[in-house]
This record gives sequence, structure tokens and C-alpha cells, in this order.
Amino acid sequence: RQLGPWFWAPALTAFVTPPFFKFLVGPSTPNYRADGQLGGLVVEKCRFLQESGCKGLCVHQCKLPAQRFFAEDLGLQLTVSPNFETQECQWSFGEEPLPVAEDLSMPAGCLSGCPSRVALTEAKACNSCS
Repeated sequence: RQLGPWFWAPALTAFVTPPFFKFLVGPSTPNYRADGQLGGLVVEKCRFLQESGCKGLCVHQCKLPAQRFFAEDLGLQLTVSPNFETQECQWSFGEEPLPVAEDLSMPAGCLSGCPSRVALTEAKACNSCS
């Protein structure tokens, strides 16, 4: 009985994903994971992050659901590592993700220019005037 994915699953997933992934997040290219193994994929400019401009949406609507989907439904661990400054995103198939609370790459608070942050600030200002 096969336990876990086959050894070539991360590399194959990184190779076949870009054509099917482009419409959702933008152009991507296979690369190496942090451990030097095949199975990485870099999204050059994440369309989702560019359009939302919101770290919370990125984390809770893309990063965590994608990691959960690949682990629970496909049986393949995935680490999604967004770069909030460059808007690149590294997908590492076959790597177990850190819990969000332990992930040092996650900036604290909102990103500058986040539309949700602006809306909350305006709402607080409006409520204090009434």
C-alpha cells in the first residue's frame, strides 16, 4: 500500500501546474524548493495579491485553503510563501507548512495601502464623529 505521495509527485505537480494556474494567479515558473529539491513553483506577480492588496485575504482565501486542499484532498504537503513586498509567491510542493503563528515571513498587521485597512480607519473615524 502506498503511504503518502510518490517521490516524484512534487516535481510533477510543479511542472504541470503553470498552464492551469495562470488564469487564477498569473504567470508562474517551476523552480526549486528551499531544500534544493525539484517541486517548487514561483508565481511572478500574484494576481490575487495585486488585486486585493490585503494580507488577510491572501492568507485566509489563498494560502491556507490551498495548503489544506493539497494536504487533505490530494495527499501532498504544500507550503505557500507569499512575498508581500514583491508580490511574488513561492509554492513548494512536498514541504510541510509552518503554522501561521510560527511563520516568520508573515508581516504583523495590515500592508500599507490595504483597502480593508483604509475602510476600517474610515469607519472608526465616522463612528467617533457620531
